[in-house]
Amino acid sequence: MRKLALAFLPTLALLLVLEGLARMLHPTVPLVLHPSQSNCQQRSALLGQEFRPHCVADTMGKRFETNELGLRDRALDDDRAPRILAMGDSCTFGWSVEQDEAYPQVLQAMVDREAGAHRYRVVNAGVPGYTSYHGLLYLRDRGLALQPAVVVAGYGFNDIFRTGDVRSALVWQRRLMPLLVLDDLLLDRSRTWQWTRAALTGPARNDLAYRSTAEQYQANLTGIVKLAREHGAKVVLLDFWGPNSPHTGHVAAIQTVGRDLGVPVVSYRGPRIDVVHPTREGYATLAEQVDRRLRDADYLTP
Repeated sequence: MRKLALAFLPTLALLLVLEGLARMLHPTVPLVLHPSQSNCQQRSALLGQEFRPHCVADTMGKRFETNELGLRDRALDDDRAPRILAMGDSCTFGWSVEQDEAYPQVLQAMVDREAGAHRYRVVNAGVPGYTSYHGLLYLRDRGLALQPAVVVAGYGFNDIFRTGDVRSALVWQRRLMPLLVLDDLLLDRSRTWQWTRAALTGPARNDLAYRSTAEQYQANLTGIVKLAREHGAKVVLLDFWGPNSPHTGHVAAIQTVGRDLGVPVVSYRGPRIDVVHPTREGYATLAEQVDRRLRDADYLTP
């Protein structure tokens, strides 16, 4: 062991010299996106990435904080109130709005006014970047543990990115998890590695397969509905596609699931800050739509 340590010393000395030079010559570093404390993300063997519990950060200039489950929500008390689990991507998370302006939090305020405080508990389980397949995994392994009475699921835009099949990507990440964690650690602490990674990382490709094809998207939504119902929960689907979306296969898929399985579908057609995310006023409109559909379907009792 002593000989091994002595043999490694020159390499260690060289690395330290390179690190010192990197810090002197390059006071600023290239941005390499990765899970870190600064963005409240961490690696997940199940989902690839997830939010850290009890963390505070900013996204698009808006502050957010996570609870003990790593969700953008307040602490989840065991108050025995029936739970409305709002699962989804950044449109559920509340992209570019304050925490209390995301649609699940607005829906909570509406339900409190109409049914009485603490009558229901709306849980914001939205995570930016998640696909319908992430939603199926999350519901199966974590969401059902919250014993939801109602599941509101809104996925779609992340399914159509042409970055390769999401199932294969998650399998690959699980196999390389120790190396990915080491990579994150080095990116946080080593200026030399930050420059090396930036040089090795080419431009992001967007010419691969869909993360979820229309058929996979329909199968994932079907799985979410059936899994929730098997555990006694009622389901509502959110459609953010818009009437002029070019992704006709995915648009048809969510409507097919709603029709064939008898699931209420709420189609958002309000204002957006971009082609995807609702505005602050849009989130309020969406909460009203969801609240109305829950009551029309007799999913809520006064």
